[in-house]
Amino acid sequence: GIAAFLGMASFEILSAAVGRFFKPQPPLQVDGLTLALMVGVLGINLFVSFYERSWGKALSSSLLLADARHTLSDVWVTLTVLLGLAGIHYWGIPWLDQVLAVPVGLLVFWSGWEVLQENIPFLTDRVAIPPKTLRELVLSLPGILDCHDIASRGIPGQMIFIEMHMVVEPLDVESAHRITEAVEQLLQERYGPVRVTIHLEPYSHIGGSQP
Repeated sequence: GIAAFLGMASFEILSAAVGRFFKPQPPLQVDGLTLALMVGVLGINLFVSFYERSWGKALSSSLLLADARHTLSDVWVTLTVLLGLAGIHYWGIPWLDQVLAVPVGLLVFWSGWEVLQENIPFLTDRVAIPPKTLRELVLSLPGILDCHDIASRGIPGQMIFIEMHMVVEPLDVESAHRITEAVEQLLQERYGPVRVTIHLEPYSHIGGSQP
């Protein structure tokens, strides 16, 4: 949804800018109160964008990171208007606003494209890590007899969700639990943030469904 909003914003900016080249409009005029409000909104949007981006990285939240880009697009639009006003009133360049709108429109479009690219793996449940690779890595730990029915999705380095079925040597719960914790630690060290769901199975499931 955020990528779509950015795409629509880009289209509106570019179409308005191109339209003004063929049908010139009267120079933009604003009063002091409107200008002060624009500067205030610019500051607020900058704060919100960087705040969302900071927490988005800390929480590995695709939504916060995408919305940070969306808010940043408002910053670019506001900056364009302010520079356009400066061009009219201080530099005597009445067409500066529409010229600046073109790269801003392209920048907003690129932000939407990046949001879409980064989230397609989550939306399509694309395999994050080949099951064979995960199986070989898990079986390298002592005490694990078999690992199968492996699934993973997400983006390495951001967040990966992994699910697997495992057969271990120990029969007591405490020892088996220690092995599952070792598996989680190994996966986190290798791939970064991960959430692992491990289903322990009895010996009879050795050699069952393979990855």
